[in-house]
Amino acid sequence: MYFFRQQIAIVIIFFACCLLTVSCADSPVVQCTKFTEIVTRGNALIDTQKNNNDVGTTKNLAKNLNQTAKQLESLRITDTNLKEFQSQSVKSFRDLGQAIGEIGKALEAGNLASISIEGREQIRKAQTDLVKA
Repeated sequence: MYFFRQQIAIVIIFFACCLLTVSCADSPVVQCTKFTEIVTRGNALIDTQKNNNDVGTTKNLAKNLNQTAKQLESLRITDTNLKEFQSQSVKSFRDLGQAIGEIGKALEAGNLASISIEGREQIRKAQTDLVKA
């Protein structure tokens, strides 16, 4: 009888571990919710700071957008459609962060330019860099 109870206990523990393993994996709905939350936070960053032409704010926005891209990239997504959205969103946030970083550098160069002929050249170069970004 003791041996039979021990076997039942082992089987119950085995099934409990299997159930916990399966239930701990994120469902597609949970994955989608996490994905949507991160994208919404990234869009909110853009909305709140888009009209600010301050160098520090611009560089901070670029850093935050790159961080958002990393957060999206670190999500473990199993759904193929959501995975496609994930890769597109990571690329979009990363490209946007890089472009805004370049704008921040150009703004900084324009702010640091002296009032001289060389300074005017620096400002012209910064304007050209802004147009490229």
